[in-house]
Amino acid sequence: MPRTKREGIFYGVVMVFTMSIFMNLLNTFLHAGASMSSLKKALLLQPVIFAIVMVVEGLLVSNLAQKTMKRFVQAKDSTEAHALARTVCMVTGMSLAMSLIGLMLVGTPLFELPLRFASVWPVNFCAAFWWQILVAGPIARMSLKILRSYRKDSELIAEDL
Repeated sequence: MPRTKREGIFYGVVMVFTMSIFMNLLNTFLHAGASMSSLKKALLLQPVIFAIVMVVEGLLVSNLAQKTMKRFVQAKDSTEAHALARTVCMVTGMSLAMSLIGLMLVGTPLFELPLRFASVWPVNFCAAFWWQILVAGPIARMSLKILRSYRKDSELIAEDL
């Protein structure tokens, strides 16, 4: 896990990128079918979606998830319990927010929004939860280890000069 503010930003960017690209492709393929034109559309929208996810995560969900997580775990609980609680809180918040934002971005009429949200959100939550646990989290942690080893190597080289 990140130890400094800089590492936290790096970790967050890696996590947001891996989560947003997967959820973007998943929802595009689920709703428009898996095709090259769907893939092109999803990839063209990815920078916008990445920016939206960064803002929503940074300004809204991260703080709420942190506060909510503290209601479920205590300082004496294991690091695994903290990690799982953080994951559940983050995925819940982000899947709620992004499901709603996604439905609004595709132009869902207001009267259809509650029913469409009720059908879209559970799928998004389940997909995001397992993707974060099995893929995005390990990628972000591995990226952080690579960054740390690179920084250590750079420091050793600087000391030798």
